[in-house]
Amino acid sequence: CVPKDKAIKRFQVRNIVEAGCQRDMRDASVFESYTLPKLYMKLQYCCSCAIHSRVVRVRSAAARKIREPPPRFRGPRPDGKAPGAAAGQAKKV
Repeated sequence: CVPKDKAIKRFQVRNIVEAGCQRDMRDASVFESYTLPKLYMKLQYCCSCAIHSRVVRVRSAAARKIREPPPRFRGPRPDGKAPGAAAGQAKKV
């Protein structure tokens, strides 16, 4: 319903077996270190479906003009502190 280049794309990696059954399968397995395969899915949404399923949020008219993706917060900070360390210390004082 929407062109492929206009679609909102998300890559989802899930375990094939849900978390509750993983332990049961691990106990029943003959192999010691068998890793269960994962399910890799590339999902494509049109704009209205992505907003409805809360994949993306509604933005104001001015914010819609911004085309760069939001910053990602992965890994340690450059100063070496944990991401929530500064906020936690401020509350204790």
